[in-house]
Amino acid sequence: MHPVYKIALVGNPNSGKSSLFNALTGLNQKVGNFPGVTVDKKTGTCAINENLTARIIDLPGTYSLYPKSADEQVTYEVLMNPAGLDRPDLIVVIADASNLKRNLLFCSQIMDLNVPVIIALTMNDIARQKGITIDIAGLERMMGVPVIAINPRKNKGIPQLKKSIGNLFTQQSVNRTPFIQIEEITGNWIQEIAEICKAQSTYQALHIACNYKDLSYLQAAQRIQIAASLDIHGFHKAKVQAEEVMQRYKRIGVVMKQCVAEESPVKKAVMSERLDKILLHPLYGNLVLLGVLFMIFQSIFWFASFPMSWVELLFSSTGSWLNGLLPDSFFKDLLINGVLAGISGIAVFIPQIMILFGFITLLEDSGYMARISFLTDRLMRSVGLNGRSVMPLISGMACAVPAIMAARTIQNRKERFITIMVTPLMSCSARLPVYTILIGLVIPNRNLGFFNLQGLVLMGLYLLGFVMALVVSKVMDLFVRVKEKTFFLMELPVYRMPRWKNVGITMVEKAKVFVMDAGKVIMIISVILWALATFGPPQKMHEVTNRYEAAIKQNPSQKAILTAEMNTEKLEHSYAGMMGKAFEPMIRPLGYDWKIGIALITSFAAREVFVSTMATLYSVGENNSDLTLREKMRAAHRMDGKPVYTLATGVSLLVFYVFAMQCMSTMVIVKRETRSWKYPLLQFSYMFMLAYVGAWIAYTLLS
Repeated sequence: MHPVYKIALVGNPNSGKSSLFNALTGLNQKVGNFPGVTVDKKTGTCAINENLTARIIDLPGTYSLYPKSADEQVTYEVLMNPAGLDRPDLIVVIADASNLKRNLLFCSQIMDLNVPVIIALTMNDIARQKGITIDIAGLERMMGVPVIAINPRKNKGIPQLKKSIGNLFTQQSVNRTPFIQIEEITGNWIQEIAEICKAQSTYQALHIACNYKDLSYLQAAQRIQIAASLDIHGFHKAKVQAEEVMQRYKRIGVVMKQCVAEESPVKKAVMSERLDKILLHPLYGNLVLLGVLFMIFQSIFWFASFPMSWVELLFSSTGSWLNGLLPDSFFKDLLINGVLAGISGIAVFIPQIMILFGFITLLEDSGYMARISFLTDRLMRSVGLNGRSVMPLISGMACAVPAIMAARTIQNRKERFITIMVTPLMSCSARLPVYTILIGLVIPNRNLGFFNLQGLVLMGLYLLGFVMALVVSKVMDLFVRVKEKTFFLMELPVYRMPRWKNVGITMVEKAKVFVMDAGKVIMIISVILWALATFGPPQKMHEVTNRYEAAIKQNPSQKAILTAEMNTEKLEHSYAGMMGKAFEPMIRPLGYDWKIGIALITSFAAREVFVSTMATLYSVGENNSDLTLREKMRAAHRMDGKPVYTLATGVSLLVFYVFAMQCMSTMVIVKRETRSWKYPLLQFSYMFMLAYVGAWIAYTLLS
């Protein structure tokens, strides 16, 4: 069996690394975690040529070989560990041609690790807009490694890159002069560290000397030897690192002078810079941001209304057709009131889920998402966070699980902890079906000029979650005592036209994930709930059946009405009804009945299960399979004749779902990130208290 040839992609954030990874691997990708840490590990396979298929590893973005976050530490260890499973045979360094000087610092560090290196130049079109001309042949000659100009978004330069990889694969060793001579900075004693650790270069030995306490692959004996050697030679880490960076920039300056030409000492103001004068303005920028959010939430109702109606019609027609086609039986009841009702309760919201993910992809692909971090940095700092916290919070609009994982890029422990604790307050896509059906029930579909009232309420719910996240952050900031200051530094990507194909693929893929992941849970819970709602204590169920059958014999003309009453009473005496009735006293102050209580319990597995639960309960209890779920819920009444879903009850439920932690997957990922069950349990408790109190206040004020 031939050994696997491993190629690592490294580079600064926003340099085009992920685009190159997608271009090389296509659909041959998988996502996991690096051993021992909860940091994303993206790998894929790529056919380099007819004789070589390589494993591509997309390492987390980093600005230099001096790690400051969990993601950067992973990249660092993969590159440093000579015996690691992911140790690359070749490194492709992605460098932004429009910011070449800064990118060459990282390139030169990677080169001095004595591993085969290729520099892939991206953003060449932006460099040309800025009036920057790069002599690629001269740059290749002066750097001593292959340099390839690429545009992975348009698949340009990829064949040349593969050819260069194939050429380096045939070479047996690296024979290249170091970019800078480390011994001139440290002295010859650095060779001792190299021998102790079997380092491939003196530069790798320098990094071991600087970070030997944090490198997990070093043995205890090696650490002791390194510490003793450093003590003897009076090693000063900060001084050596500063000298190294100065030496590199000195030589990079020579490279830039000979290989890079600019039309003017003053760079051209490209379109991105002109747009940023408006979009990053303290006043206009925030107004534009609110406008973008408003457009998104209006569109969720506007664009999705037609496909949602079609899906509702399809399932109601299917239910009516099956009801007339199949004879009354256990299987018919399970199929229509269990399986079909559960699936229809979630399938109708697929259009809205796709639209939400489509807009999020547009914001990311265009470069605007990063601007939101800068706009909100000042606000974030006022509550104990910084601009980096915005990205996880915004990602939480899609799903809290990857959003919480994204908090790994936050260097400050306190800010990272608070971000993790408040991210679930952001309304995720699983809440969207709940919001939609409740808003449709209790909020009039009325236009206020150009604005749709239901869209405004939906936007208000998302803003409510965001505002409460800020309030909770401020409270936690007062109690979490960690004296550690950080500065928010982030390079803004240039504005680009979104890749519409990528947007479309993302919408379809996210819909598939939503259907498959949510579908499994919903199918299981729907069938279990159908069984609990259909069966109950045999004696009580027989008593109800016999009583109503006798009444039907006496009044045959009232059969339809009596049958509906019998089904309702049997539902109340079923196991599900008994469970809901037991829970009802606790939730009655919020305006909820026992059916809503059952939905609250089942939706702790996943929020979107609320809708399928209501679909199952109203299907089992009623003989109206030709009606949509919204029509069934709108017709629901209490014992006193009042409708169940009044404005007060609907708004109370909406507020409850904004605040409540009803997602087991999120709790599990919080445990993984914090390494303790204490924090997810604390998170669950404070969010449940917020949900209960907030829902009670809403119901009391509107009753």
